[in-house]
Formats: sequence, C-alpha cells, structure tokens
Amino acid sequence: MKKAVSLILALVMVLALGCTAFADRTLTWNEVNGDTYGATVAAKAFQEKIEEISNGALKIELYTNGTLGSEAESMQGIQMGTLDIFRGNASSLPNYGAEVIGSTGLPYVFKDMQQFQDVAVSELGDELLQSVADADCGYIALGWLVEGPRSLFITPDVYKKLGEPDSFSFDMMNGLKIRVPETDLMVNTMKALNASATPIAYAELYTSLQSGVVDGAENGVTSYMDNSFNEVAPYYITDAHTFGCGVILVSADTWNSLSEEEQGWMKEAALEARTVCFDYNMKQEQACFDAFEEKGIKLLEVTDIEKWQEACAPLYAQQSEEVQGIIARIQGGEY
Repeated sequence: MKKAVSLILALVMVLALGCTAFADRTLTWNEVNGDTYGATVAAKAFQEKIEEISNGALKIELYTNGTLGSEAESMQGIQMGTLDIFRGNASSLPNYGAEVIGSTGLPYVFKDMQQFQDVAVSELGDELLQSVADADCGYIALGWLVEGPRSLFITPDVYKKLGEPDSFSFDMMNGLKIRVPETDLMVNTMKALNASATPIAYAELYTSLQSGVVDGAENGVTSYMDNSFNEVAPYYITDAHTFGCGVILVSADTWNSLSEEEQGWMKEAALEARTVCFDYNMKQEQACFDAFEEKGIKLLEVTDIEKWQEACAPLYAQQSEEVQGIIARIQGGEY
C-alpha cells in the first residue's frame, strides 16, 4: 500500500513539474534596430505587458541591434520556426507570400502618420493582418506598429552636384543611386522615381554613404538620426514616399503551439505595443526635426509632389484587384 501511494505521489510530482515547464515559456523576439527605436520601445512594452497578464507564465526574450540576424534572416527564421517573433515591414511580406498586406507599403497611399494609425485600429487594419494568416506562408501578423514616413537623404557630394538647392524637385532624382531594402516594392518605387535602386544590407549603409557607393538612401527620420546617417548624408528630402508599416510577426509554428489563453495574452500585449509605438513615434518625429539645425542638417522641401505621385501611379495598376480595392478604401477614408 505504501509503495502504491509513493508511486502515485511521484507521478503527481512529475506531472506537476511537466505542467510548470510547459506553462513557464520564453519566446525570442529579434529587432534589427537599437533601444531608442520606436519598434524596440513597443517590443519592450509588449514584453512587460505579457509578463504582467500571464503572471510570468509567458515571457519574451528581446534581442536588439540585429543580434539574431538581419531582416531577411529574421523573416526566414520566422517561416522556418527557428525564431518566434520579429517586427517586420508590411512592404516586405509580398516577397514571402503575403501579398495583400503589402498594399500599405505602396508609395503615397497614406497622407500622414495619423491616417496610418486610423487604419491600424480599424476593421480594415484587422482584415489586413488576417490576410497574412490566410496566405498560409508561415507567419501570423499579430499587430501593427505605426511608424512615420520614409523619406530620402543625400550626401554632400550629391548636393553640390545638384547645385546646392534650397528645395528638391522630381527631376533631381534622375540617375541617383539610392540604397533601398531588399524588397521588390522599394526597388520598383525608386525605379518609378527615375533613381537607380541599390539594395544594400542595412548594416553597410553608413559606410556606403560615406564612401560614395550610393548617393543617398531612404528611411524614417528617427532611424536616420538614431543611426547617425546625418553625419554622412546631412540633406533630408521630405518626399514621404511610403510609411514604415511595422507588423508584429509570429512564427505560425510558435502560434499554433500556444494555448488559446496564451494566444489571448499575445493579442492583448500587441494592442499595448501598438499604442505605445504610435505615441512614442509621434513625439520622436517632432523631436528629430526640431534638432535638425543643431545637428547641421538641411531640410529640403519637395516642391512638386504631384509629379512624384504621378510617376508611381503605374505601380498601383500592377497590383491585384483586391489590392487596388484596399488602396481605394484607404485613400477614400473607408476603413
């Protein structure tokens, strides 16, 4: 009898330990930017929120500055299930099988950052996130991380060649070697603007600008400042050709391994991250522009934005009817 009781107690202990091991789970999140970047701040908010609501049963181990790999490596890692979470860009997702959400990265879709946030919190925003799971390409799009517009910046040599202008016009883009992320959409956008699109790894951008491998690049103003690109390309052009449509991506393998309760925690934490990211980025955008004079950065306003928009219009026509319909809804305010 005593032996039977001992066996039962031992079994209960094993089961208890097994449940504890299952419940106390840590997921890895890679971010290619540093600690002051909006998406990183949002990731930390996600990290804190999920530990709070799960009572520590589910935790996030956050790696910054691309510790676990580049954007391309992270996107592949999510698909393969070797990485749990990554903040990707909507404009990159068509390259990995999720076409519809990429509509948000097309040039000149959004008027400003507030409109992007309005879409993110709308029914359409939820539909776009769901389209990633529906594409069945290895990703779950958990939430939006709204960033500001991406604009161009050029080096001193290029500025001199252009005649040291006080503003910037469409014809000045002709033939400029502009570094872009390794996505078809961004390459095609720069080609439409008559520039020579030059895909280069983000980690190599500073030295590429410094050495003249490229004439300029494009990014949001916060990344531009955080990565000190202003030191080698101190001329910032306000074309706002696209917005940083950040998306919290979870590996489908990881997502399917979570319980319904754990998935609920993840969704709640994503909402917290979305709010934190938008509020933070709005403040950071303004702070960066306010620091331009002190940092010796010259702001070049675009004087003929209609020509830029017209040049990119053919990119819309190349999209599916579904994507064209989404663009029409966004631009028509039908969220």
